[in-house]
Amino acid sequence: MMAYAYEQGLPAALDRGLATIAAIDAAVARVLDLKDQLGLFEDPFRRALRTQPAAPGIAERRAAARQAAARSMVLLQNSDGILPLPKSPGAIALIGPLGDAAREMIGPWSAAGQGEESASVLAGLHAALPDARIDPVEGVKIDGGGAEGIGAAIAAAKAADHVILCLGEAAPMSGEAASRARIDLPGRQQELADAVLALGKPVIVLLFSGRPIAMSEVFAKAAAVVACWFPGSEAGHAVADLLTGQINPSGRLSITWPRHVGQVPIAYSVRSGGRPENPADKYTSKYLDIPNSPQFAFGHGLSYAAFSLTDPKATVGEQIVIETIATNEGERAGTMPVFLFIRDPVASVARPVLELKRFLRVTLEAGEWRALTFTLDRADLAFLGQDLKPVVEAGAFEVHVGFSAEASQLRQTRFDLA
Repeated sequence: MMAYAYEQGLPAALDRGLATIAAIDAAVARVLDLKDQLGLFEDPFRRALRTQPAAPGIAERRAAARQAAARSMVLLQNSDGILPLPKSPGAIALIGPLGDAAREMIGPWSAAGQGEESASVLAGLHAALPDARIDPVEGVKIDGGGAEGIGAAIAAAKAADHVILCLGEAAPMSGEAASRARIDLPGRQQELADAVLALGKPVIVLLFSGRPIAMSEVFAKAAAVVACWFPGSEAGHAVADLLTGQINPSGRLSITWPRHVGQVPIAYSVRSGGRPENPADKYTSKYLDIPNSPQFAFGHGLSYAAFSLTDPKATVGEQIVIETIATNEGERAGTMPVFLFIRDPVASVARPVLELKRFLRVTLEAGEWRALTFTLDRADLAFLGQDLKPVVEAGAFEVHVGFSAEASQLRQTRFDLA
């Protein structure tokens, strides 16, 4: 890509006898052969030139992009079932700098993606809800600028039946060479959010970002929050699919979401401390100003369905077999991941409180149930011992199954390994 190691180093290596032309030719030939197998010599430029007609299958590709975007979004909270929106939502106030920001939707490292060809949230809602009145108000810029537009945003929110607040980052704020010391909302967006949420109306927040955003005040007051990330060229249509219930959210967090940057690094797989958190004891491991717990646990994500699990059962033989039953107690079909964690509470080297070993994605119709089976080998219980060599130690192990790493919602059992 942009490295110059070969360009600058190979001539010197040839001069010093550290490389040969034959070796370079062989390496180049392998690359050319792969490109030939991929058909790149048949039509190397057509797909990149905007003056050429659209490539065959573009509709299918955009449909796939739309589905991928919708599946990647995570419904973080949904108080009182405000989502999905009713079929006739009335007037919608679409507030925030990301509401009509098509170029930001493709995010960083978008390769040949063209931001102007992306679907904004505004465009997606217009297409999905042609009879709804949608009032877009930017309010503030993504980063910097004044707050003069907040008044117009408040007026629009007051006049609307539904308020959708689009917040987050600009695409260049994520990706390579784009670290942020602060992970809160950039610019004046927190002021905008505070003003809109202070009205007391149910607010749906769409968050566009490449990282978790610490915005505990927003989470505390918003009726619903969707982590949209940077969804790509079909962003607006995918958002509309989720908001209107055309798709059932199935995305889950692949990270632990902190309440504040001061909690970072934060993960589910921590090791127990000598003084675990105890609110009644000052001299235990805890913060003075926020809870130890994250805003959202690894694996968190809501659905328009309602899933449950039974307590797992473990059978130890040549393999460890763990069984549980998943049930969809909701009124519509849905997809939910089921995670299997283990814990080795007593070991020669302290082990994490949870270790992810398996997961399944299960799709169930309303009222359907399914027996799920996980299998573990002894090697799955190994860890690096004090001599830094893999070891499996006999003793009791805990098994935890659930829809996230949230400890209070995990079902568990134990088994003994001889």
